[in-house]
Amino acid sequence: MKEISKPEKIQKAFINGDLSKENAVEQLILLIEGSNNTEMRVESIKTLGNLKIYTETIFKTLENYMISDESAIVRASVVNYLIHNFLEDSLPALKWIIQHEKSPLPLKVIFDSIKKFDSPHLKLIKKDLTSWNESFSSKVGVDSQESKFFLDLEVLFAKGKRNYEIDPFIYKHFEELSDIKDGEPWLVIKNKHVEILNFNYFNWKFIKNNTDIVNSLSKLHDINVYLCSLRKYSHNDIIISSIPESIGSLIHLKKLILRRNGIRKLPISIKKLTLLKELDISYNKFEEIPDEINSFNRLETLNIKHNFIQKIPESLSHYIKVIR
Repeated sequence: MKEISKPEKIQKAFINGDLSKENAVEQLILLIEGSNNTEMRVESIKTLGNLKIYTETIFKTLENYMISDESAIVRASVVNYLIHNFLEDSLPALKWIIQHEKSPLPLKVIFDSIKKFDSPHLKLIKKDLTSWNESFSSKVGVDSQESKFFLDLEVLFAKGKRNYEIDPFIYKHFEELSDIKDGEPWLVIKNKHVEILNFNYFNWKFIKNNTDIVNSLSKLHDINVYLCSLRKYSHNDIIISSIPESIGSLIHLKKLILRRNGIRKLPISIKKLTLLKELDISYNKFEEIPDEINSFNRLETLNIKHNFIQKIPESLSHYIKVIR
């Protein structure tokens, strides 16, 4: 038989009856074990789930990769597969992941699974997750509920990286860095609650990737001028498609700056930010005033400069200072 080398071809051959269950599993495991292509390996793991084949060999092989694989992207994919297909058997390994994993990707999968599924088995690891989150929250300096947003930021920073590690202490640097235009630090935390968030994905990720020069950068008269000049010559990862939904957990937020992120809409959860007084969504790709604005009863200033917004509701400008 001609060797089938891609997961989609293996799946198609199995469904058509041209490939036995044993051969399909063997070829997919060979891809997971032997391919240098992370995307191919992840797709092979997903294909095992699509084929709904459950064997001891699959479990043992993937359990080993969940703990020891060099790629956090692969480990996260395995965690997702085992939770869906071998949850009870995977509990000891999942506990190990919670206690030892350094990448946010596998941990995020476990946190999301706890929210999605009402499983008695998942409840057995909820205590471990709570303990992890309390430790993470303490290091960031925020309430345990607000730490959800920071874990999602870690996931954003880890995107496409094999060996990214969580560094909760980096957020102390963001409290020290300021945008000279606004005169506010990138991050203000008071009494374990985030009150000001000045989030630009490129800027934050650059600092995250260059912690060794943070002290030098903090001495610059205007760090944003320097970062903007770097951004002009960067072609990768300069924008994000959306702000994490978990931003809704920052319920004490009073000022939110999302300038230059390339976003087109706000997450629905942002409606929970009822204390918000200032919102800056300038230099993005909005085509209309976000509906979520109507939820901000205390909003005083809205900056929408350099978007594609043509019309501003007349009622809005009656009680909000709109900068355009």
